[in-house]
Amino acid sequence: MAESFKSQIIQGRLTIGLVIIILILFKPPVFAKNVDDWADPLHDAQALLAKQQYKDALIAFKAQANLENGLAQFTVALFYDLGWGITPSRSTACQWYQKAAKNNIPGAMQSLGQCFFEGQGVKQNKKLAYHWFLKAFEQGIPSGGCQAGELLLSGDGVNVDLMAGQRLCLNAAQQGSISAQNKLAQWYFYGQYFPQDYQQAFNWLQRVVSEKSPGSAYLLAKFYDQGIGMNVDEKEALHWYEIAALGKYKKAYMPTALLYWQVFTKAKINKDKLLAKSYLWATIWSNSSERLKDKAVAKQLLVRIMEEMPETWQASLDEKSVSHLAVP
Repeated sequence: MAESFKSQIIQGRLTIGLVIIILILFKPPVFAKNVDDWADPLHDAQALLAKQQYKDALIAFKAQANLENGLAQFTVALFYDLGWGITPSRSTACQWYQKAAKNNIPGAMQSLGQCFFEGQGVKQNKKLAYHWFLKAFEQGIPSGGCQAGELLLSGDGVNVDLMAGQRLCLNAAQQGSISAQNKLAQWYFYGQYFPQDYQQAFNWLQRVVSEKSPGSAYLLAKFYDQGIGMNVDEKEALHWYEIAALGKYKKAYMPTALLYWQVFTKAKINKDKLLAKSYLWATIWSNSSERLKDKAVAKQLLVRIMEEMPETWQASLDEKSVSHLAVP
């Protein structure tokens, strides 16, 4: 679950645009007349950041952060978290998130919750992680609700409360949290924390699949591949398996390779493309699998594919497979 939380947080802080977006996501402190009290002094700092003049921008933001400007404190945290012009330091970032959270910045509250969950920059404390996730949710960060809810569902550091956890995650998903919608789809599909309900899983998958979430694309592919509540549809299954595979969802490599080969063996048109895709995904599957049994099956498939494939294709396709696995 730690990795799951981490990915959610990273998605929420990857762009400089957050420095602007956060202006509408916090309530100013009681001593501030309006949000401009914090935003106005940061115009020059933001201009430097937009120009990627990181050293000068950090100095400018720190000057305001030391004056208890919550928005500046949050931005300084992002410098250290994302390594804008400096060596990343998660510990230092968490210290700045704590300052900004205490100044009512919702994004910082969520990030501080993650810091307490991980025990970075602060002593690990799951109860405090729950507190800050929930506070972020109450201040307008939907995904924070399901982060708090998952702690209640799992009993990780807090007392188990299935009803409250379910309610928080449902509310977060209904408010548009992609991560919460993804979790609900997974939980309903596998019967974790919620009764197994394929229709509910499918409904939530349809909401998030446009986001190209690899895990959700993989589950949606299984509906079409296995005919869960519908007729088997190889074309749709292959489409979503490949989206999951392109997103580096390792479980998708095997079915993508096998289904491309299966479709190739029956196809009357586009056989070259289908054959090349079969080889590409089978190679990626073979090179990425950690299980010897899977590697053996992948290699057996490759032998069959190479009996059909011209040797001149191999170098180019091998290069593509290496490139796919090399990109983070």
